[in-house]
Amino acid sequence: MITVGDRIQQCEQYIHQPRTPYAARKARYDAAADRLFAARISNYDILVDVGAGLTELDVCLRVDHGWRGRYVPVDGWLDGVDLETWEPPRSFDWFAALEVLEHLHNPGRLVKAMQQHATRGVVITTPNPAVWNVLAMDPAHVTPVSRDTLEKWGFTTTLHTFYGKYQDGITGLWTRAL
Repeated sequence: MITVGDRIQQCEQYIHQPRTPYAARKARYDAAADRLFAARISNYDILVDVGAGLTELDVCLRVDHGWRGRYVPVDGWLDGVDLETWEPPRSFDWFAALEVLEHLHNPGRLVKAMQQHATRGVVITTPNPAVWNVLAMDPAHVTPVSRDTLEKWGFTTTLHTFYGKYQDGITGLWTRAL
């Protein structure tokens, strides 16, 4: 059984692996920000960033888009949270899960939990399995999530170039019907 300390250590090791510079990864944060602003995220809203990693979505929203809302990171390196079983402790306006779902054995469970606890909506990004062998991209990738799957979960999807191949990434936005 993995302890909380073990999970924190695993997350720290993962986050410190060599990666492309922020500028190269920024396309996914910009795509998520564009969807959030199109759905009218406000400076009074709270955004929970599930699998926040280096908290670069926060950087993008604040520096490049002038957002001043409340940002709450959720990630294993903070407190050893296991996203396979994590449940939001209460409702929040928005949830983001960027480059997270493909790391989970049951991504639909997390998506459902976020949808149940979002008062406004959920934004996600994930590699496009129609373009990439998602499982071969990273040893921590365990479940490809297709555009069709996201749409079945109620997301409106768009294709983007995140990794260097045309339309190799998917952004999804789900908003609560008012």
